Amino acid sequence: MSTSRARLPFARLGAGPLLTAGALLLPLAWSAPALAEELPPYATCTTTPTEADVAAAKGAFQAGQAAFNEADYTRAITYWEDAYRRDCTAHKLLINLARAYELNDQLGHAIRALETYNERVPDNPEQAQSATRIQRFKERLAQQAAQPGTPPPADPPPVTPPTGGPPEDDVTPPTDDGVRPLYPLFVAGGGAVLGIVGAVLYFPGQSTLSDFDEKCPNRRCPAGVDDSEANSARSQVTIGGILMGVGGAAIIGGTLWYFLQPKQPRSAEATRRNVAERSQLTPVVGQGFTGLSWSGSF
Repeated sequence: MSTSRARLPFARLGAGPLLTAGALLLPLAWSAPALAEELPPYATCTTTPTEADVAAAKGAFQAGQAAFNEADYTRAITYWEDAYRRDCTAHKLLINLARAYELNDQLGHAIRALETYNERVPDNPEQAQSATRIQRFKERLAQQAAQPGTPPPADPPPVTPPTGGPPEDDVTPPTDDGVRPLYPLFVAGGGAVLGIVGAVLYFPGQSTLSDFDEKCPNRRCPAGVDDSEANSARSQVTIGGILMGVGGAAIIGGTLWYFLQPKQPRSAEATRRNVAERSQLTPVVGQGFTGLSWSGSF
């Protein structure tokens, strides 16, 4: 009986701490696999991509580019991962992926992308910067692990990638603001043609008038002097001056129009350019005739 009474207090004291310790260790044991779990590495790049792979990779890259510019980082990641899977030699895509993963709060994936890039391109100029980013991401992950209850970001949903050409090498997404239509330059070019035609008319006519001014002072010609050539030269000077004025205005107006107009997509400009290339405007100067010749095809 004495032995039983000696052990009873010990049993009462030990049951509570054991249950408490078990309750505290259970969440840690449950979360241990999640903390120890690592992301699978990128597949080893041992094959050379075919032309079809490169074309499909470029299409996926461009689709991801558009999604990235729209701040849809989940879709950008999906497209760029598919692009790198198709062309594993385009290692610059890993830098793009790291940035997209960072903005999408998937720091573990960003670390994997940067570490893979440093391994596959050991002499890259971004190696020191990438190492700094990796360290910063690991510190942030440690801070997040110290705050329980924060669910990890969900994996991006599958998206069917398009087809296209090889992926770009630039880390910074390129911008394409389009091009300006070339019609204003054609107006300015037409003005230059008019100016040339006007000069061809004006200066010879002015020379002829100067000769007749010596023969016919005050526009009164003596007997025996035919003034019809002078009248023709006067008309020629008038027309030439008008053409030079209109041509100069067209040059200035066309140039200002070109630089002040908004840019348009390249596809629309290509259509206009094809039409413009099939038409030509050329000056024609001959004996007793001066004008413009236009030719085109459809």
